[in-house]
This record gives sequence, C-alpha cells and structure tokens, in this order.
Amino acid sequence: MQKSDTNIEKSRTTDYEKHVNLSIQWNRWLLKPMGLWPCSNSISRFRQYMYRLINIVCYSLISFLFIPCSLFVVFEIEDTYDKLKQFGPLIFCVMAFVKYYFLIVHKSDINECVERIKRDWKNTTNDRDREIMIMNANFGRKLVIVCTFFMYSGFAFYYIAIPISVGKIATENENTTFIPLVFPFSRYVADTRHSPTNEIVFSIQLMAGYLMHGITSAACSLAAAFAVHTCGQMQVMMNWLKHLIDGRSDMSERLDDRIADIVRQHVRILKCVKNVCYTLL
Repeated sequence: MQKSDTNIEKSRTTDYEKHVNLSIQWNRWLLKPMGLWPCSNSISRFRQYMYRLINIVCYSLISFLFIPCSLFVVFEIEDTYDKLKQFGPLIFCVMAFVKYYFLIVHKSDINECVERIKRDWKNTTNDRDREIMIMNANFGRKLVIVCTFFMYSGFAFYYIAIPISVGKIATENENTTFIPLVFPFSRYVADTRHSPTNEIVFSIQLMAGYLMHGITSAACSLAAAFAVHTCGQMQVMMNWLKHLIDGRSDMSERLDDRIADIVRQHVRILKCVKNVCYTLL
C-alpha cells in the first residue's frame, strides 16, 4: 500500500513538472543563455557572478554595434537621406538595449509570474481544469515557437543571407576583398576592409545580431506565455461557475464556500494580470 502511494506521488510530481515545462520551457531556453532567467537567492556566489558576467557581455555586444555605427552616421555620412536610413538599425540597437535592461530590472517580477504558474499547476486537481490549462499552455507554446521562428528568420535573412548574396567586395585602390558588414563600422575605430579585422568584426556583429533578436523574442515569448496562462485561469474560473449551483467532487459542499473560492480565484487572476502588465509594459 505504501509503495502504491509512493508511485502515485511520483506520477503526480512527474505530471506537474511536465505541465510546468509545457508552460515555461521555451521561455527558459530563450532567457537563460542571456542571463535573464530568474534564479533563487540560494544559488552559489559563482553562479551569481556568472550571470553578471553574461549581462556585461550582452551589453558589450549591443554597444559594439551601436557605438561604431553612431560614429559612422555622425562623422562619415554627409547626405541627410543616407543618415536617416541608418537610424533604423540604430533605433533597433537602442530598443534592444532598453529591453534587455528592463528584463534585468524586472527579473524578480518575472520570477513571481513563473512561481504563480507553478502554483496554479500544483493546485489544479480537477481533470477538466487541467485539460483547459493544458490546452492554453499548448497554445502559448505554439505562440512562442512562431514568435521565435519569425525573429530568427529575420536575423538569418538580414545578417547571413544578404551578406552571402552580395559576396565579397573588392577595394578600388588595393588588391583586397572584404565581407560587407551588416552594420556600418566607423573607420575611426578600425579599418574593417582588411583581414582579419573584417572577419572578426563581422563575426561579432553576427553574435550581437543574434543576441538582439533573441532579446526581442524573449520579451514577446514572456508576454505570450503569461497572457495565455492568465486566459487559461479565466477559463478555469468560468468552468467553476458552471458548477456553482450543483457543485463538484473537488468543491466544497456549501454554496457560500464555492462562491468564496470563485471570488478568490478572480482576485488571483486580477493580481496576475496586474503583475504581468507591470512586468512587461
């Protein structure tokens, strides 16, 4: 009997972990390499330093795109129209920098949303409620995958396909060729026409572009996962309302208690919505 209870408990734990991963696994995969995934305060000091080091590296990569490109626009481009064309990439860099900063600042709020998702899965005992949550978690997972696919498709096209299609460019006065850079690079920093400077700068720009698209994808994926989970909780509450009068096996026998449970669920959902809005807006 004791062995049977142990097996049931293990099965519940496995299902709980599987359902939690269904909701947040892709978010964890996206945020963790960038040092944005919230972690507990009990982690070792070494891991804390590693996360900070990752943050510094990410800031440096974005700055590596923004600063030389800004110098190029300010000091080397004379035509106003050409300057305006370069504002698009510059604004994208600034937005990536800002998004990364706010994701770090709101790491504790992200952690609170993640813990709320875990609690909701843990507290779900009814099969119909679980089906509703699984359906919404699958939908949220698909949204995250689609968002990630489109973001990195743009990265692959802009940072890889275009330079490959253009091919190496030959200099006018010297018998050398170089890879065209995705972001313009000021000659006051380095002359990127010569090897190996050209290859090094191109590779770093490639990593920085991958990072910036990853930041945007991570922010969108968090919004999708949290919003869809909140919608799922609303549907669970609506399912409770259907059984308000007649009750259900996992509900209280008293009508007043069932009403109180629904009100508490509604309050939790409102708090969750407020927290999600504060985290991502």
